[in-house]
Amino acid sequence: MTAFEAASKLYPDSSRRTLQQWFKNGRFLVDGKTARRGDVLLTDGQVIQAHETFNPPKVPGLKIIYEDRHMIVIDKPVGLLSVPLDEGQPKRDALGLLRQHCGTDQVFAVHRIDRETSGILMFARGKESETRFDVLFEQHDIRREYFAIVEGRVKDNEGTWECNLLELPSYQVIDSPEGKIATTHFSVMRRSAKYTYLKLQLETGRKHQIRVHCQMAGHPVLGDARYGSVENPLKRMCLHACLLGFKHPFTKQQVEFSSPLPGIFEALGARKAKNDGL
Repeated sequence: MTAFEAASKLYPDSSRRTLQQWFKNGRFLVDGKTARRGDVLLTDGQVIQAHETFNPPKVPGLKIIYEDRHMIVIDKPVGLLSVPLDEGQPKRDALGLLRQHCGTDQVFAVHRIDRETSGILMFARGKESETRFDVLFEQHDIRREYFAIVEGRVKDNEGTWECNLLELPSYQVIDSPEGKIATTHFSVMRRSAKYTYLKLQLETGRKHQIRVHCQMAGHPVLGDARYGSVENPLKRMCLHACLLGFKHPFTKQQVEFSSPLPGIFEALGARKAKNDGL
């Protein structure tokens, strides 16, 4: 048996390309020594194992936090498109970077986050994976949490915002009887003199849902000029996708991926807390 065949048994849900990359990056050990080639023959009694902690392969412009044969999860930086604006348009986007990384066009977006939003974003590998993940999102059988800093002091400590959202030809999203139902649950993490720090959980996943709900509540997301913000002290929109959790449609295991808050958010919070005497 080769080292690659043994590694395939250890990680049956990982693709051949992923395993090859792991060997190249030195994840696997044979008898305690790094094995960078999968074609090495193992003799009786030899032990192959993998580092428990491992840095996924680096892709310029992206941070991959998880990858198997069915999906890729990234921590998207602010300013990067999730997918191309138009088909065939040569724009830099997360989907294009991942297809280049995987060497195939069989990588598909199953949800999106705005260019101005950072955080957890998942892609499916292969058409069957795309179909199964689409079902998860359509049935809302998935946990999606965001963090936002909004203008003003939100009165209620927690609550739910709900309306019908419709996307206009201008890409602006509005509340309209002709739109689709959108539901966001919110809870206040803390308040400062001028801002409120919110944790938000999506029950539905409409375009610009959080941004429009915050605007309608009279508390636009800080830095979101499109939907009413008049301030931008951090030079970015203060919305971050911090958690994605669901039952893996192939392995049936419960998985959860998280992204820490951008340091610049925490710096603003610390500064405001100091100024407010909190």
